[in-house]
Amino acid sequence: MAQPLGLTRLGYHPRAMEPVGELVAAAVVDRRVWGSAGERAPDGIYLVGQPGPAHPFVLFRAWKVPVGFVREEVRMYGPSGRLVWRWGPEVRRMAGMFDLTTELDEVHEAVFDETGTYVASFVLDDQILGEIEVPVAVEVAPAKLPKDVEDGFRRSDVIWVGARLDGRLRTIPAWFAYKDGRVYVLSQRTPGPEEQTVPGIGQAKEFVIVTRRKGRDTALEELPAAGRLLEGAEWEEAAKLLVDRRRSRVGPPQASLQRWRKTCDIVELTPRVPADSRPGTAA
Repeated sequence: MAQPLGLTRLGYHPRAMEPVGELVAAAVVDRRVWGSAGERAPDGIYLVGQPGPAHPFVLFRAWKVPVGFVREEVRMYGPSGRLVWRWGPEVRRMAGMFDLTTELDEVHEAVFDETGTYVASFVLDDQILGEIEVPVAVEVAPAKLPKDVEDGFRRSDVIWVGARLDGRLRTIPAWFAYKDGRVYVLSQRTPGPEEQTVPGIGQAKEFVIVTRRKGRDTALEELPAAGRLLEGAEWEEAAKLLVDRRRSRVGPPQASLQRWRKTCDIVELTPRVPADSRPGTAA
């Protein structure tokens, strides 16, 4: 919830400089929870996977700062102490010490690669004026996606899969397997003619799936997805699903599986879909 705050001990040394202002209250809350409870909502961010994209969340701040313009930031430090995510800096105009300046920003497309208790630092003009603890957890993904999305996967032989690398979206048409809300894709480690190689494997924290949705003519649906490389028994289970889907397979399934074990990764993709389009969610 929106926590009342005083000045953090990390923000400045009182003998070195005067604080630029005061952070009265702050919150970092999942957008769905904020929509139902507002400032009473508990702090928390939910991820699609680990590492993975976060569901949209809001940053609430209430400041008492002299009239004028300041540079505002929010920094999220993971359980390891590492700076994992940063918002800003953004230039904001403060209303003055006798008026409360409230800011509410909605965050999309943030990606976190740690779960646990984070420290959110609220910064004005490079001074940390307040900190709160924010839990970051992986949300249990539904076993089913919305029907039109599922139909798009079940009725397609190929989807476009990739990631944003160096600021540019790179995707390839890829054959895949779908089961229980997850997409499984084979990727050959060294590009070659034998199998597909998916951009971003081993580098990206978030992937993009592009597929066609039933009943939408030729419209394409672009879905962000958390990616997880499989190993051991999980790899073997997914490989069995994939080998049955391999249309142009040459030779018996076991020959393909033996070759894949030496040369290929399998990534499990968990698509993120809007909350209001999930099964059982009211429109």
